[in-house]
Amino acid sequence: MLFLLDLGLMIGLAVAGYGLFRKINFPAPSIMGPMMILGIYQVLGGGLPEFSLTIVNILQIVIGLSLGARINDQKLADLGKVLRPSLVIAVWTLLSTFGMTFIIHQFTPNMATALFAAAPGGISEMTVLALVYDAAVPIVSTYQFVRLVVIISVVPLIARWLQGRQKSKDLAVDQAPAGAVLGGADLEDSQGPESKTAQEQPVSALTTWQILPLYLIGTLGGLLLLALNFPGGGVIGAMAALAITNVLFKKQYKFPNSVMQIALLGIGMSIGLEFSPEIVRTIREMLLPIVGFSLLIVLSNLAVGWYIRHLTHWDMITCLLSSAPGGLNQMLVVAEEMKADSLTISILQLVRLLIIIICIPLLAPFFV
Repeated sequence: MLFLLDLGLMIGLAVAGYGLFRKINFPAPSIMGPMMILGIYQVLGGGLPEFSLTIVNILQIVIGLSLGARINDQKLADLGKVLRPSLVIAVWTLLSTFGMTFIIHQFTPNMATALFAAAPGGISEMTVLALVYDAAVPIVSTYQFVRLVVIISVVPLIARWLQGRQKSKDLAVDQAPAGAVLGGADLEDSQGPESKTAQEQPVSALTTWQILPLYLIGTLGGLLLLALNFPGGGVIGAMAALAITNVLFKKQYKFPNSVMQIALLGIGMSIGLEFSPEIVRTIREMLLPIVGFSLLIVLSNLAVGWYIRHLTHWDMITCLLSSAPGGLNQMLVVAEEMKADSLTISILQLVRLLIIIICIPLLAPFFV
């Protein structure tokens, strides 16, 4: 009976936190709402039990399925069109992660915590992996959260400013003689690859019975790697098995948003349950380096965006949003608002996410 009361209280607080944070348009409300409300409750002496490893593994697999569902033969074909900037994003992601890891390690208890705090892979993905390696999850989630807030707050402002400048230049070019160039590149070349014609392929109208076997294959992949004690096996196994299946059978579909929302709520709950007065004191002591780390990420984002612009002659807004480590979904929302090349941005953001999800778990044992 006590277990049911605790479970009901957890769910009630998680849903309330989600609703509150969503109402005030807070970033990542599915994770941050439950995390903050349950975290506050625990810090005040709530004493709720932490999630079991089985629940954490289930959450891993669900997130892996969500990531795998995004990968298909069309995305692989599109990747070939943006190979050079993809390589830039991949190299920058790994080098910046390692560099930031050693900086953050000066303010964190261990290297594993520093690694998952530095890796720009998203709150849910990095906190799940941090749970697997017994890292200080609240510290990891705080670094990830502050980075996300800074990126989605600052980058759109910079993008709007650049958009205003670009419109002014476009107007000047329209009034200039034929053959004038914009920023050293022809107007046709200043957009993303095939920006006038590139559109997302329509999602296949698969029935539930057609999709369920695909999810089963992904789940088995996650369970297999978990059984082999593979680093981050739930996420990587489910993602890899489902992605390979999608590519081989040319399947395109969307992962159920409701299922992903439940998984994200679960991640937020699991993080919040790990909060304690000692953790809060540690985070408060590290607030300055956390903010400094996030601002450093923004500056490196500007540098990489400029280099991709120099390499490809795409418009600067697309380059900036493609390289911003602010989360695939968040950057696509900004891209739609800014009328940027959403397809190009989604591909490069996916490259960044895949590099982190695949490489970091493989390298994490060397940092433990």
